[in-house]
Amino acid sequence: MWIGLLFSVMSMSTFLQQQNSEAFGLPIEETQEMLESYRTLTIHCLVTANYLQPSRHTIETLILHFAVDQNVNVDADIGNWLLIGLVVRIALRMGLHRDPSHWPNIRPLQAELRRRIWIALYQMDFFTSTQVGLPRIIKDSQCDTRPPAHLFDDDISFEHDEIPSERSLTDPTPLSFIIHRNKIIKVAGEIYDVTEAAPPSHATISILSTKLQSALDDLPPWLQAKPSQASIADNPVTMLNRIFVNILFHKAMYTLHKQNFLKSMVGEEGIESSNICVNSALSILEHQHRLSEEMEPCGLMFNIRWKVATSLNHEFLQATMMLCLALTRINADTADENALQLRQNITVPLLFTKGLWVKNTERSSEARRAVEVITAVLKDPNELNKAETSVSDGK
Repeated sequence: MWIGLLFSVMSMSTFLQQQNSEAFGLPIEETQEMLESYRTLTIHCLVTANYLQPSRHTIETLILHFAVDQNVNVDADIGNWLLIGLVVRIALRMGLHRDPSHWPNIRPLQAELRRRIWIALYQMDFFTSTQVGLPRIIKDSQCDTRPPAHLFDDDISFEHDEIPSERSLTDPTPLSFIIHRNKIIKVAGEIYDVTEAAPPSHATISILSTKLQSALDDLPPWLQAKPSQASIADNPVTMLNRIFVNILFHKAMYTLHKQNFLKSMVGEEGIESSNICVNSALSILEHQHRLSEEMEPCGLMFNIRWKVATSLNHEFLQATMMLCLALTRINADTADENALQLRQNITVPLLFTKGLWVKNTERSSEARRAVEVITAVLKDPNELNKAETSVSDGK
């Protein structure tokens, strides 16, 4: 299985080279052929080593293989949900859902590695399930693995008999971001489970909304939302992580209120849900706008654009569809100034995001669908002209 792990690492390395082919001077065709070869060899090794009887390196190989597949597929793919289901069930069989403290014979380093693997799987399961709109595989009531300690690789080794004191979680590091994001995902996962079958009660919405806001408020300053002007001197990865967390928060908020919004519920509760869904969708498309600018050549995030290539497409698509639905409910001939202003506030970002989706129509069916829906919703020439004027004026 070690050879399979090696091929999965080479697959990921080739994928990253492909995202920055200009710097490496490699033709796309050559890197694509290499990528397919390494992915195929990874599968051969998994089958030969009988991945259903997990041994050392099995779960790591499967996770890397899944991560490559997830990034290669531009659109949400049901196959990825099936694959992560397989990986999670193998992890369950290995006992990764139970905290290593239950087994005193597990060394501290091994325990921390198991916790890191589990938190990665937990987050992969959440994002993949929400992408395809199907139930999560992992059930929180069946798991007690705690988050990993915030330690660097050289902080702990096989010689340690106890886990060293962890570093402060206020420092911006890749691991601290994963740990903090997991707190939001825990609440977002609870929201996703509760809203899966039917609209939650008003009391449930209130409780979960408070939990979500509390989780957001507990984030360190470097992950709190900032205006673009205040972020210009920040590390690009920190900026991107901040955007990731904010999009996740808004995703959870509109998921919590989506059922009420879709059913066009009347009354104060229905109006509140509609406003929250529209505002969350607008915030997500605002992030899409900013990311599209920063990922251009000479942009702050150009060198890390591969991190956004496919990971946020589903969030942008859902926000787009939600705003399209909201727009159809506002009568263009209404005399209500607030309704007309809301219509304008929705139309302008929709027109801009349409331009972004058009760029990907050749390789993405989801992009084509987004363009078709936006075009249908903005078919009113007067509405389109007003939106185009606003965009050209920079409003």
